[in-house]
Amino acid sequence: MNVDKKLEPRERILQIADQLFYAEGVRATGTEKIMARAEVAKATFYRHFESKDALVLAYLDKRDQALWTYLSHPAPAQDLREALQKFERYANKTEVIGCPFLRIASEYPDTAHPFHRRAIEHQDKILDYLMNLLKPFAIHRKPAAAAILGVIDGALSTRMLYGTSKNIALVSSAEAVLKSFQTG
Repeated sequence: MNVDKKLEPRERILQIADQLFYAEGVRATGTEKIMARAEVAKATFYRHFESKDALVLAYLDKRDQALWTYLSHPAPAQDLREALQKFERYANKTEVIGCPFLRIASEYPDTAHPFHRRAIEHQDKILDYLMNLLKPFAIHRKPAAAAILGVIDGALSTRMLYGTSKNIALVSSAEAVLKSFQTG
């Protein structure tokens, strides 16, 4: 894990925290390790983040923003299939080892915990996004979107289990789910 020394201290801290939290987990990653790898002093760390919890929330915000940036570039998906293709490409990136929000939720299973709440908020945003893409279909959008989100989450969980040894075929599974809502 290399740090980009050209980055400002706050961004270096976030860069290293992102790498460590995603690969090793939040509970397994101490602030001392982050400070050492980011090459910042304790005072600098706490000037930018009042606590490890504040850093974790900033990490989750960064991950959320990164997903939405990815989904909107080079242009937002025009339909559900295009969005699913983007999710499939994302799930099959070599650096993807699962969903960072599901990983956090598994580390902090109490649904009232701020990290778990942030994971729920993220999932709810994706659910809304999928529901919007389902507008052209004459189906009950919320349960269909939830089922398709389950396919996306399942793909990312498969990636977490098998690593890069398995190619994730998300689009065909999600389309089969959608078809079941159209015919059922």
